[in-house]
Amino acid sequence: MSVTISSASLHRLPQYMKVLGRLLEAAQQNVTSAELAHELKMDETLVRKDLSITGFSGKPRVGFDVKLLLAHLEEYLGLHNTKEAFLIGAGRLGQALAAYPGFEKYGLRIIALFDTDPEKVGQQVNGTEVLPLWKAPALARRLNVRIAILTVPAPVAQSVAELLAEAGVLAFWNFSGNALKLAAPVIVHNEDLAESLVILSHRLTQLFAIKTIEPCTTALTNEDNNSN
Repeated sequence: MSVTISSASLHRLPQYMKVLGRLLEAAQQNVTSAELAHELKMDETLVRKDLSITGFSGKPRVGFDVKLLLAHLEEYLGLHNTKEAFLIGAGRLGQALAAYPGFEKYGLRIIALFDTDPEKVGQQVNGTEVLPLWKAPALARRLNVRIAILTVPAPVAQSVAELLAEAGVLAFWNFSGNALKLAAPVIVHNEDLAESLVILSHRLTQLFAIKTIEPCTTALTNEDNNSN
C-alpha cells in the first residue's frame, strides 16, 4: 500500500540526498536521524517521519546505511529514469537553464529548445539548435516528450502551455511568472522568481531587525568598480 507524501516532505528529500552524498564521499557508512537533523537544522522526529514515508527503515543504534538510503531516495524520486524535456523560450533565462549541467544528475535532459523570435531560431545553445515554436507540438507527439520548461513571457505562457498539453505534454516547469491553469492529469510547478525574492527580502528585513545591521545604501564608486 503506497503512502501519499506531502509536498513539504517531498521538498525535503533532496536536502537529505545532498547530505548523504557528502557523507558517501567522506566514506561514512552509517548515519542516524539525529545526525541528519543536526546537519539540516531540523527536528529529528520529522527526519524519521519523512524517511519512513518513503518506505526506508534504519537499524536501532546504528541508523541508516548511507549508500543504501541514497540509492533508495534516488529510486523513490525516479531519478534513475531519464526524462526528456523541451525548453520553450530561448532568452537569457532559457539559455542559462539549457546550459546548466546539473539537470542530468536528476534524470532530466533537455533535448530541444524553441522560440518565436526569428533572431533566436537557428542559434545554437549548448550544442542544441533553437527551433521555431510551431514545430514543438508535432515533435512532442513523435518523440513522446512529457515535460516542458517554460521561460516565455507571462502573457503567452497559458496559450503555449495549452498548445503543448494538447500534444501530450503532462508536466510543466513554469518560469513565466504567470500561474498556469491546466486540467488534470497535467502537472504544473510554478517557479515564481519574484515570489522567491519577496521571501528573501522579508527574511533579510527580519535579520536587520534582530541584529541591527545597517543596510548598505551607498552607491558604488569608480574605485569600487575598477577594483579587482
